[in-house]
Amino acid sequence: MISAPQGIYLYSTQTTYQGNLAAYGSTLDDSLHNICTVNRVFASIINPSCMNVLPLVSTSTNVMYNFPGLYGVPDNVNFPIRGARGELIANTWSNLFAGLFLTFEQAGVTSQTFWTFANGGGGYNSADNCIVGTNTGATGAIGSPIDNTTNWPLTGAPACAESHPIICVCY
Repeated sequence: MISAPQGIYLYSTQTTYQGNLAAYGSTLDDSLHNICTVNRVFASIINPSCMNVLPLVSTSTNVMYNFPGLYGVPDNVNFPIRGARGELIANTWSNLFAGLFLTFEQAGVTSQTFWTFANGGGGYNSADNCIVGTNTGATGAIGSPIDNTTNWPLTGAPACAESHPIICVCY
């Protein structure tokens, strides 16, 4: 049996969601975690042993660039960021926000824009977050599947009534 290369894997949800992402749990953070947990079963990633999942979405309490401090996501070259099939996207968690080796589309993660509620660099976008994930009448930040610069987390801020997938992290 061939084992999957060690790393932190990214996968897209099979379902797309409107921006009221807090509707799937008691808080926005719980809701996002629930979305990624449910979709992990259907993820087509080559590493079946990664057990921890997180949404690649920034919230007011959990900004994605700080996941190593918040959740213990490894931030070293022994755990590079990989696409669903193992393609190398960044060599560390920190470098995920400093520019990508491959775009999410090139790495097989997604070809669609996806909710991030982030600004360039992965911080929380306090203006474009679908009113903390509770409203479809506002605007929400989306990430780009084709941008490999530090701006990939923010390619636009469409109406929250639009549907987009969530990118999830498995480690």
